Amino acid sequence: MVSIPAEPHQHGGTLRSNSNVSQTATASSSILYSDGIRITNDVDCNMYYIGGVQVHFPFKPYPSQLGMMNHMIRALNKAQNTMIESPTGSGKSLALLCASLGWKSSHAMKQKQLLANTSQTIRKFCKHNRSLVAAKYAELGDNADPTITVTAVISGKPGFDIDVKPDNSSEDKLTALAAGKLEAESANQDDFTEETRGVIQKSAGDDKPADGSGSDSLYSKNHSIDYPRTATVAVLQERALISRTETVDYILDLAKSKIPDGLTDEDIAVLNSYKDAGPNVGHKPRIYFGTRTHKQVAQLVDELRRKTPYRLRTAVLGSRAQTCIHNRANKATKNGESVDDACRALIDEDGCKPFQSFRRLVGNRKLAVGGELEIWDLEDIVRLGKAQFACPYYAGREMAETAELVFCPYNYILDPGVRDAAGIKLENNIVILDEAHNIENAARDAGSYEVTDQQLSLLAYDCGGMIDERILVEEHRLVMVLADTLRNWLQGESIEYEYRDYETLTSVWPKSNVSVDDLLRFLALTPEVIHRLEAAQKAIDAHIKEVRAQRDHPNSSAANANNYEDAEIFGNNNGASNNPGQSTPHISSASQRLIEGLLRVLRHVGSSNRFSRDYRVAAIRYPNPDLRESQKRKRHSTAVEPFINIMCFWTMNPGVVFEEIASKAWSIVLTSGTLSPLDSYASELQVDFASTLEANHVIDSERFFAMSVECGPSGTPLEAKYQTTNLLQFQDDMGMAVAEIASKCPDGMLVFAPSYALLGKLSARWEATGHLKTIQEHKEVFFEPQGGSKDDFNNLLDRYRKSLQRTNDVGKRAQRAQRGAVFFAVYRGKASEGIDFTDYYCRTVVNIGIPYPAFKDVKVVLKREYNDSRSSTASAASAGSLLQLSPKQQPLLNGSKWYDIQAFRAVNQALGRCLRHKNDWGAIIMLESRFTYPWNIARLSKWVRGHMRIYKSFNDAKHDLDVFYVARTKEDLVAASEAIGEDNVSVVDLTLE
Repeated sequence: MVSIPAEPHQHGGTLRSNSNVSQTATASSSILYSDGIRITNDVDCNMYYIGGVQVHFPFKPYPSQLGMMNHMIRALNKAQNTMIESPTGSGKSLALLCASLGWKSSHAMKQKQLLANTSQTIRKFCKHNRSLVAAKYAELGDNADPTITVTAVISGKPGFDIDVKPDNSSEDKLTALAAGKLEAESANQDDFTEETRGVIQKSAGDDKPADGSGSDSLYSKNHSIDYPRTATVAVLQERALISRTETVDYILDLAKSKIPDGLTDEDIAVLNSYKDAGPNVGHKPRIYFGTRTHKQVAQLVDELRRKTPYRLRTAVLGSRAQTCIHNRANKATKNGESVDDACRALIDEDGCKPFQSFRRLVGNRKLAVGGELEIWDLEDIVRLGKAQFACPYYAGREMAETAELVFCPYNYILDPGVRDAAGIKLENNIVILDEAHNIENAARDAGSYEVTDQQLSLLAYDCGGMIDERILVEEHRLVMVLADTLRNWLQGESIEYEYRDYETLTSVWPKSNVSVDDLLRFLALTPEVIHRLEAAQKAIDAHIKEVRAQRDHPNSSAANANNYEDAEIFGNNNGASNNPGQSTPHISSASQRLIEGLLRVLRHVGSSNRFSRDYRVAAIRYPNPDLRESQKRKRHSTAVEPFINIMCFWTMNPGVVFEEIASKAWSIVLTSGTLSPLDSYASELQVDFASTLEANHVIDSERFFAMSVECGPSGTPLEAKYQTTNLLQFQDDMGMAVAEIASKCPDGMLVFAPSYALLGKLSARWEATGHLKTIQEHKEVFFEPQGGSKDDFNNLLDRYRKSLQRTNDVGKRAQRAQRGAVFFAVYRGKASEGIDFTDYYCRTVVNIGIPYPAFKDVKVVLKREYNDSRSSTASAASAGSLLQLSPKQQPLLNGSKWYDIQAFRAVNQALGRCLRHKNDWGAIIMLESRFTYPWNIARLSKWVRGHMRIYKSFNDAKHDLDVFYVARTKEDLVAASEAIGEDNVSVVDLTLE
């Protein structure tokens, strides 16, 4: 038996006793659950009943984890959407994985049991009401086809209890039928008796074609079962089971006046449950688990593999850049070409051997059920792909089609084009979006589209080449005219730009005197033309599909084309093959994607679409950065356009894409350590969230210190507004405050500022006054760079960590308080999210100011105006005005409230860099007077706002902070001495003045 930990984990909050949560110790053994999920004996675990669901968990959950799992399971039971905020370090990912997989197993078993009970009830009905059933089918025989095909028995929809995909192989069909039969037996649902099989075989033999063809195919439409009106009970039972839904309706209609003979109230309740389940009866939802980055995806896979006992078919969706193993494609970036372009070109010219053998990787035993890499990440499949010289990218996509749990960055789910290309099917499946604090912005980006004049030129050139080849001439000409029209308009002088930001000019529609419809008519984009373009797109897509099918499957028709090439959103190609004799040319994938993207937004922006008011059309112009370089080359340079011109279709409403996801998914679960404030999600995403949960931190309240300070050491109010940040007195007092904290804070320290401009201004002033030198006397100083490559930032971060590692050897712990490092960063910057500053890497987070979005940024201005207009429309509607919102158009927060929420969400994200696990400790310091106001504190995450201490005097705050640092550092010293067996370690150096 697995022992239950004697000491409960109760840090940072308590969980009330709940009858829905109970605990049972279970032996660590290998158990095969329904839906292909197994419980391995490789990971010791406890089993808990949470909300009526068995959940296997590797240790005794924290109260916050129990709360999360209970909350999530209740939402999944009701097929509802929910939001869960749980601080970083509280075991959120582990709780989400175990709860969702436990529910999935339980749901599958319940569905199989429901089907079995329904079948049993139908058999009882037929046995005790034979004359009634015979009369019913006699009546049907007078008015309908008296035969029913075997196809009706075994066909089904993917993801349901019987899932058979017939093909051209009779042997495969028989195997599939046997598989369906075995699955039925596993749930005690053997719906085919020996007598019925005799009828099937006899009917099939009677209908055998004279030439003998199709004799082995039980799927033939000619192979039918004829039910005579004098049929036996067994035959009537099978007939009733074949038309299970119709039979259930018939019995329930009879039960309205009298319960049929042989049935009980419990039987009728079973049939009602079957009817209530509707088309989802027997459905086994797949889980799509999305997070922000591929790195976070890898962390989730590691949690599932290392810490949970659940084993099932999984897959990870990644990009070509991460998974391509072809040397030529990987070297493409050195020539300015993307891996996507090179990959697509290699496949088009039939020069990619890994692609041709990717199914070898799909069948690799290590990746199979029970294999050592049954749960794999991108690194695993790339390593195996290299060993077998088989493509990991296409192998991963195929495995995702049958996986029960699919991991991916969440933009794969949000972006409609990427979603279709990846083969993601949302219908009645579960969507979990972790790190979802940026989901509103990500959804707006997914629903928007931008195209440059350079891209339009390439599209026109591509189409011109197809016209020269006499391929779909009219269709390609129509697209070429569209590209030329938009490019000429962008490059012309007719646009009046009303926004100017340095050298960037922007014009936005609708204007006071020109609507978006007026602009579209000016560009000849009438509804009729858009409809013709859609037809042209379908013809072009069909041509590309046929060409690729002929290349990949020379002996098959386009109808059997490999579905991996249906929509290459992830990558481009170079159009025609380098060897024209081998294949028919077609436009590049980049051009194909551009047509699709343009038409997708054009369908929304026209006045006939209900989302038309949610879009803004913009034209942007800025100097071409390549122009200066070309001028250096002088006469050797090629012609370079002086400006870059962009046509933008910006959606102000993330619900444009998110509403579609919510309408299809079984449930959507939004989670993050910093969702607060929660006010805007339902209205912004146009989705109803039936429940929300704000979990407590697992860290004991004594292990973190949160405070806001109104004034600096010399009494200057610390209010980092635009008007005050230029004052030298403010800059100096802020420098003194940071220096004082740095002198007392042990180990690592993060300081966040609202912008790079303010950070640069403060550092320049502190260097002049000597405050920066004072900080450097105590800590090594690092500044987050504006811009730069990801590698440059990672190198800087490594230097910061190594600086802290040097002063954290066990033998040097007595001197830790005197050294360390400080990292100055910016809210929403690279250091503000997704980076683990655990333990001594961050003992203090200092927050300067409130990071409101750039007030004059064009998109911010438009979004605020849009929310104000929608908010006022909703107010007018509620007051009885004739203005009414559509049922899908929920009222939004006004522009000012939306603007505020963006700022506080960024603050909460920065606060989460500290306190990464239950034994961690640290301080959160708000050097901003506005965080002494209760209404601003209320916008912080729950785990912070309940412990915020407010100080008017910096000296008072410093004293209490010193006490906290000394107490926690002594604890660390004691722990270190116990670890190395030293009883007498000096703590004199830890006494702080």
